[in-house]
Amino acid sequence: MSSDKGSFHLFRTGQFFPRNWVGFRPNGYGGKVAQIRDPVLPIFGLLCGFRKSPAGATLTFRAYLVWLIGLPPLLRWFPILILVRPIADNLYFLKNVSPFLSPPYIIGVLTPVLCAIALLSFKYPNRSKIDRAATWWGLAILIAIIGLIIYDPLSLISLEFVLKLGLPIYLFFFLRIFITDLQDFRGILQSTIYAAIFVAAVMLYELLVNPIGVQESRGLERIQGGFGDVVSYGMYVIFSLIIASYFYFVRQKGEIAHYGMGTMIAVIVLGVLALVNIHHTATYSIFTLILGLFFLYQFRQKAPVSGIILLLLLGLAMSYWGSLIVEERISPLLQTDLEVISGDKDSDRLLHGRVGRWRKMLEIFVTQPLWVQFFGYSFQSKPPYSLIGIGAHNDFIRILFATGFFGLICYLRFLAVSLARLAKVRALERFLLIGIFLSLLFYSISVTPTFYAPFMYIAMAAIAFLALPEEKLTQWNRNES
Repeated sequence: MSSDKGSFHLFRTGQFFPRNWVGFRPNGYGGKVAQIRDPVLPIFGLLCGFRKSPAGATLTFRAYLVWLIGLPPLLRWFPILILVRPIADNLYFLKNVSPFLSPPYIIGVLTPVLCAIALLSFKYPNRSKIDRAATWWGLAILIAIIGLIIYDPLSLISLEFVLKLGLPIYLFFFLRIFITDLQDFRGILQSTIYAAIFVAAVMLYELLVNPIGVQESRGLERIQGGFGDVVSYGMYVIFSLIIASYFYFVRQKGEIAHYGMGTMIAVIVLGVLALVNIHHTATYSIFTLILGLFFLYQFRQKAPVSGIILLLLLGLAMSYWGSLIVEERISPLLQTDLEVISGDKDSDRLLHGRVGRWRKMLEIFVTQPLWVQFFGYSFQSKPPYSLIGIGAHNDFIRILFATGFFGLICYLRFLAVSLARLAKVRALERFLLIGIFLSLLFYSISVTPTFYAPFMYIAMAAIAFLALPEEKLTQWNRNES
């Protein structure tokens, strides 16, 4: 390829080199040169300068842009999607006009198409145990999708469920191509933090100006913005806390110069504001769990002074407002559960009636023919959507109904194989990944996180990172366990 003066190629490391119009595949993606003409890169290079970001500035906004624009065009859409996703989700109401005008629906159709194009365009990395486990789970989902198409072809709701059922799998395989090192994973995390800024702005508008969307549950008003439900608010709260905590620890190691105590305080304050206004029990529980994990990790460090200061500030705040929050915001959410524990109400009312719902669903499931129990409810002649969607309020039961015992076993094996890789990463990334896995597992008890695209963006990115070759996971362990 001949050199062309005045045009440059931006590698994903942030360095620029003379190339003819740019756009071939970097070495990290493997495969031969792909002629993808991309005029954005030389223009961006002239604006930003042709220098690699200095040490300690790898998470600056400028460095983030260098990383983003340096991605091949067939991959660059994904972090952009993360950035615009909360904006699109706040236009959820347009589905009442027409599904074809709803941005979440449009994104839902385009995402698997773009993933497929990328998978066909780039060489897939060497397969790991996680890849093989994902393939088996994907097979179970494919069988369920075939059942849906057979019994309910050519309907919009069938298409919607086909796309949602396959969401975790096609995202995982796409992200196996996307994530080639820790820098890519951090780029996705940073995209999520930037996306959460919009969510925080919407929440502050609702609190200070006027609520956009309000639900009433157990006598409490829950704000939800333009999202379809309050869970979307909760997911961004949890991931903001996990990612900000991770970057905070990375900064303590001297790897970056941003995301200090001020960022942590802002994330915690905004998170608590969201919690006391969305009134979501699962998010309360996970937020407390992640905060506890943060302090546990902080006090294991050699210099926990900043953690002690943060804990003192949090304790001071709770001494003023803690009892008010518990009495007015948390107690109404737990009242029914406490009455069940004391024997005043039936056990079916536990977890806001979810236990009773799960019991009835399982009673229905065990009466089905063996092939339905093994491969899923998609092979029933009657529409199964109420049983394989978010109405299950438990992801494990939803997966059981959607893909049968075969699919549930494959999913649990996929998670188990991924968790086994945690021992291979250094303590910093282990903290981050444990936080993500805990969020996935705890949310799965009362909601269906595998049906929420923004949640899957992070969860599947974490697992795709763990699927990297062992030498890439252990290269940071030489000086730290």
